[in-house]
Amino acid sequence: MSKQESLERSLGYNLKRTQHRLRRRMDEALKACGLSTAQNAVLAALKAQPDMTNADLANAAFITPQSMQSVLAGLEAAGYVVRRQDDHHGRRQLARLTQAGEEMAQKGKQAILQVEEALANAVSPLSEDEALALLHRLQTALD
Repeated sequence: MSKQESLERSLGYNLKRTQHRLRRRMDEALKACGLSTAQNAVLAALKAQPDMTNADLANAAFITPQSMQSVLAGLEAAGYVVRRQDDHHGRRQLARLTQAGEEMAQKGKQAILQVEEALANAVSPLSEDEALALLHRLQTALD
């Protein structure tokens, strides 16, 4: 078996390759909205749960807390996010969406839904629930 054939049979390699292609497609779709993938992840996370910390948002966006600081600063400068001090922890700041941020989060969601539709079509005849269950099993195996 050649090295290329070995890679083609590697589950980890193929997952990474798929993730790389997904990220590229998401970047392309979000570019039309003027968002990066990390920015969109922050907007989506804050839409689902307002008043999140920098660390929580970094975890949701799969980036470091240091990188999240610049992502949040950009979203704040664009008028999509506001931050305030946490009343219970003086050093922590909590972020939430502005009305413009709510609208941009919806645009980002629509852009990503088009990419996800292509994924759902690709895994047919599996249902979306079956495909997600398989991915969750793989994630659990690595926890």
